[in-house]
Amino acid sequence: MLLGEVVGKVWADRILSPLQGRRLVLVRVRPDGPDLVAVDPLNVGIGTTVLVVTDEAAAAVTGEATVDAAVVALVADADTAPTTD
Repeated sequence: MLLGEVVGKVWADRILSPLQGRRLVLVRVRPDGPDLVAVDPLNVGIGTTVLVVTDEAAAAVTGEATVDAAVVALVADADTAPTTD
């Protein structure tokens, strides 16, 4: 899994039919990773910290073999996460 921040939405001019109707987002992998496009079944907002799965896990989550990245969780930012003492 990758930790990243949603930095934008992605619209495709043309898309394979299995991907029609799926929301796509641009995720910047933390800390200094590359940007990647992920299917977003959770309808996350820009600026949201998310967990992204890739490859076979992304295909399994979405049920579509052509998907290689998918958002699977919203994450509290490390700076604002509650602490356990």
